[in-house]
Order: sequence, then C-alpha cells, then structure tokens
Amino acid sequence: MKETSFVEIEDFLIDSTFQQYCAEENSLSTAYWERYIEDHPHQLETILQAKQLYHILSAHARPIPKQLATLKEKIHAVEDSVSLPTKTSWRKWFAAAAILLAVATFSYWWISGPERTYNQTLANIKQKVIKTNKGEKKQFTLMDGTIVTLNSASELRISKTFNQEDRRVTLKGEGYFEVAKNAEKPFYVETQDFDIRVIGTVFNVKSYPEDKESEAFLLEGLIEMQSKDKNSNAILIKPNQRVSIGRGNKQQQSTSQQQQYNRLKGIPAKEILIHELQDDMPADEIADIAWKNGRLVMTDQDFLEVKQLLERWYNVEIDLKDAELDTYRFTATFSKENIQQALEALQKVQPFKFKIYGEKITITKN
Repeated sequence: MKETSFVEIEDFLIDSTFQQYCAEENSLSTAYWERYIEDHPHQLETILQAKQLYHILSAHARPIPKQLATLKEKIHAVEDSVSLPTKTSWRKWFAAAAILLAVATFSYWWISGPERTYNQTLANIKQKVIKTNKGEKKQFTLMDGTIVTLNSASELRISKTFNQEDRRVTLKGEGYFEVAKNAEKPFYVETQDFDIRVIGTVFNVKSYPEDKESEAFLLEGLIEMQSKDKNSNAILIKPNQRVSIGRGNKQQQSTSQQQQYNRLKGIPAKEILIHELQDDMPADEIADIAWKNGRLVMTDQDFLEVKQLLERWYNVEIDLKDAELDTYRFTATFSKENIQQALEALQKVQPFKFKIYGEKITITKN
C-alpha cells in the first residue's frame, strides 16, 4: 500500500484503507493499519478519535468525504461569525469539532467530577501500556471484551500475546475489572504483592507502591489470589470479600486487624487480612469502589494515607510539615468538593493549617 502522510483526523478518515480497517472489511487493510499503529504509537490518540468519528459518520447514508466537506463548511461558518486567532488552521478546528461531535454522540466519553474519565476501545489496537495521571481516570475495553477502569496515577501493562496465547495484565495503582468470560483462557492480573487468576468476574485491585498495603475486592464470581512473599499463599476470594496484604510490621497494624489476621491459620499475621462486607450492601455504598462512581472515601485513615489519596484525586503535591500530624485520623467522603473545600472539611475534624500555592500545598499543625 502507498505510504501517505497522516497527521490530522481527516487524513485518516479520507483514506479508503483506513475506512476498510474501521469497518473490518478487508484483512489486508486491517493488517496494514495494525502495523502502522505499532510503528506510530504517538498517533494513537488521533487514530482512536478518527476511528470513533468514522463509526459516527458511517451511521449515515452519505459518503464520508461528503460528510467531512459539510462539517468543514459549518466550521468555516463559525469562523466567519466569531473572532478566531488568525494563525489557527482549519485543520485544528476540524479536529476540535470532531472531538466535540464524538462527545455529543457518545455522552459517556467525558464523565463529570473531580477526576476526568474517558473511554477507549482497544479492540485491534496493539497498545501495551495504558497510564493515568493524577486527577484522571480512564475506562477502556480490552481485545477480549474485558472492561477496565483505571483510577488516577495508575498503569496497566498488557502482555504481547494478550487474547492470543493468554490474557495477562500487570497493574500498578488501582483498577476495576469486568472480565469477559473465557474458560479456556483465564484472566491474570499481576501486581507487586500478589497475582489474581479469574475466568469471568467483577473485582477491584489496588496496589500503589507507596501505600502501606495492597488489596483486592470481589463483587461477583470467584478469584484466586496468590501472594508473592517468601511464605507464598493462595487464597480463594468470594463475593463481598476484601483481601489486603500489609507491607508494614505488626506494630503498624491496628488491634482489630491483628484479630482478623490471627484467624487465618498458618498465614503470618503481618501479611494477610480478610474482611467480609455485608451481602446486601448496595454497590454504590461500598467504599472500595467509591472512586469509580466519583466519590473519594477515607475511613479511619491517618494523615499520610489521606495525603496520598488527596494527591492522586486532585493532582496536587502535599507537604506535611509537622510530625504530630501523623497521629491525626480521618473519616470523610468527598465528591464535588475542590481541594480547598476538602481540606476545610478535614480541619473540622482535626486542627491544622494549610496554604495552597497552585498545585503545591503545605500543611502545619499551627
């Protein structure tokens, strides 16, 4: 196939082979564009937008080039009626219009709240690493149909042979998985502290390197969790069970946690904690997955843990200046509050002072 210069969304859309690739009409076109994506990973975002817009436009009877021409005419009309920067090319406005059109047609593309969320379908996309920044969430569909939602400051690595030889991913941070069933190919999630094996189920995994513990929470189905410490243990997790693996020592655990640990015969008390939630608890009231529904929940957590939660949620850096702050504990829930409102609410629980300098915050006791 002839190599063409593809820069803007329109460059992809007007290409007949790209249209065949989006429509899955031609195996040669599909193979060509899969190779192109592998060789041009920096264009993935533009390609995804072009592919999304293709499916919007292909729902109409008119040829796509004619629809693009009509769209350009409308954009030019807007440019003539309002004052726009003279150096802005029509191509940039077209790209913006294409994104806005996708937003209008697919209302789930952006979800309101303190964290920005967007959806991507990675079918036929050989992207191997998906990341989120602080203050951002991403939801996407893997090649096997599994739906993943990544919390802020997280990373998901997809195996090169995913959905071919295996279904294996590696998670750093927090992710919510709705796994497509495939009895012949179990789904594996690998983390720093444990691995999870599942055939088809819904669960949440949290494993931030800086946290005191990592955990898995199961909503539906059955999963097997294999710890990675020197006393490796395999545990079957049932619905409404949370399993946590602590990274600290016994002195860092609470009394209630110690009692829970001791019930696990043969497992070192400092390593694994199993907690069962009420079977009839509504999903939107479960703290473990509140982040997916736009709520930041902290339950009897010390200031260091709260600091980490706030930093990820609001994309800020917090400096705790006084050691006495380490003894403070908080229980709170935030949804639409900004960082200042959240800190002011926490001040009502424990006395402290804070100063905000853009994205940097200092907190002192007095």
